[in-house]
Amino acid sequence: MRHVMKRPPGRSAFASPLVLLVAVGTACSGTLTALTLTGRSTEVASRAQVVIGNPVEGNNGFGVVTEGDATLGSTESEGPVAVGGDLTFGAGYNVALDTPGDFVAPGDARPTALLVGGRIDHAGSSPVGVLRVLQDGYVKIGDETGSTALDRDPNGASVNTRVVEEGSAYDSTPRVELTVGQPAASVFQSGLMDFTSLFSVYRDRADRMAECAADVTLLDSAGNPLDPSDITPGTDVQVALTSGRTNVLRLTGQQLNDIAEITFLDRPTADTPLLVDVDTTATAGVYAWNTPTPAGISSAEAPYILWNFADATSITIESGDSVEGTIFAPRADLVDLDPSNIEGDVIVKTLVAGPLTGGPSGGEVNAGEIHYHPFDAELRCGPATTPSPSPSGSGSPSPSPTGSGSPSPSPTGSGSPSPSPTGSGSPSPSPTGSGSPSPSPSPTGSGSPSPSPTHSATRPPKTHPPHHPHPPHHPQHPQHPHPEPGYGYGHD
Repeated sequence: MRHVMKRPPGRSAFASPLVLLVAVGTACSGTLTALTLTGRSTEVASRAQVVIGNPVEGNNGFGVVTEGDATLGSTESEGPVAVGGDLTFGAGYNVALDTPGDFVAPGDARPTALLVGGRIDHAGSSPVGVLRVLQDGYVKIGDETGSTALDRDPNGASVNTRVVEEGSAYDSTPRVELTVGQPAASVFQSGLMDFTSLFSVYRDRADRMAECAADVTLLDSAGNPLDPSDITPGTDVQVALTSGRTNVLRLTGQQLNDIAEITFLDRPTADTPLLVDVDTTATAGVYAWNTPTPAGISSAEAPYILWNFADATSITIESGDSVEGTIFAPRADLVDLDPSNIEGDVIVKTLVAGPLTGGPSGGEVNAGEIHYHPFDAELRCGPATTPSPSPSGSGSPSPSPTGSGSPSPSPTGSGSPSPSPTGSGSPSPSPTGSGSPSPSPSPTGSGSPSPSPTHSATRPPKTHPPHHPHPPHHPQHPQHPHPEPGYGYGHD
C-alpha cells in the first residue's frame, strides 16, 4: 500500500520550511540564528520544465503535412501525404509506396493516403504528369474545382479510380491515379483536417522547443569539447547523448552548415531523443541548408531525431547527405533541391519537393525520396534560463512554469464542419470516438510567405548517383507507430 503524507488544510507546499539552527559563538555568549530554507529549488526545477510531448501529434499519421500548397516532383513519398492547400505534381510521383497510413474517413473502406485540402492544380502540373497513390489508398480532395473523379471506363465497366482535369478522358494527363476502385462520389470531401488550427499549435510547439536549454556538448574528432563558435567550414564533430532524457543541441544555421559530418557516439532512442534547434535569425529566417553526413546512425534512429526551425520562413536544401529525422519548420516554405533522402516526417508551411523545371534537360529536379519514419518520442526539457532562488526567509513566490502539455486545437474551430460522407449534414465526428479535443492556443507566428533564399553554400556540394525509382510495389519496411490523431477524423 502506498502511504501519502498529507499537509494541514490551507498550508501551501512551501509552508513547511526546513529550519537550520546555526550556533554563532562569541566570547561572552552564544546566539542561535534561524536560517530558513524553503525547499523551493526542487519545486522550481520540476515546475519550470518545458513539456512538449510529441511535436508532430495531430498529423493523423501523415508523414508529410503542409499548411499550404505542395509540389511533388519526380520521386516519391513512402508514406501518406496531407496538403493543406493546392497540389501540383511532376511527370511521375508515387505516394504511399510503403503504407497508406491508417487515417480512415467515416464511411470509407480504406485509409486516405493522399489528402488535399485545396484543389488539384492541373494547369501547373506536368502535361504528362501521373501521380500514383499506391497500397490501395484513397484520395480526398477538398475543392473539386477543375477536376473530375472517374471510376468507370468509357464502356461503363468498373476501373481503378482516377482524378483528371474536368472534361478530360480517363487516360488523359495530368492525372491522379489510384490502384483501387474508390467510389467517385467519396473523392471530393472537405474539412477532414483543420490545417489552420493544427499549424497554430505547431508554431507554438516550435517556439517552446526553442526555449529548451542546450545540454549537448559537441566534441571534436579527437573527443575534446568543442564550442560551437569554434566550428569552421568542413568540421567533423561527435555527439554523446545522455540516456533517459531529451538531449538538446542548439546551433546557428551557419554552424550547422559548417559541419561536414556528425558522428553519434550514442544512438537516439524513444527515451533518449535528440532535439536539434537551429537558429536562423542571423539570416532573417532565410536559410540555405547544406546537410551534414550522419555517422553512427541509420534510418532506425530517425524516429528519435527532430530538427526544429522555429524562426525559419524559407529553407532550401541545396546539397549534402540524407536528413535523418523529422524536419519541423511550421513557418517555412521548404524547397528541396538535393537528391539525398529525408528520413522522417516533414512539417512545413509549403513544400516544393523538386521544382518542375531546372533539372536535367530542363525537367524536374531530383529531390530524393521522403521515407516514412514517423517521429516517435515525447520531448521535455529544462528552460533556457532557470531561476535559482537563494535560501532566505522571505518566502517569495517561485517562478511560474514555462511549459505545459501540448495543446490540441479543436478541429471544428475554424470554418464550417466537414460534410459527412453519408450526407447527414452533421459536423464531422471522429469514427473512433477518440475523445473531444481541447481548446486551441493563439497562434504564435505569422504565416506570411518568405522571400526566396540566398544560395551561399559553405562547402562544395556532394555528387550523388542517379535516382532509381522503386517499382510500384516492394516489400514494406518495418514501420514505427505514430501519435494519436487530434486534428480531424480519428483512426480505425
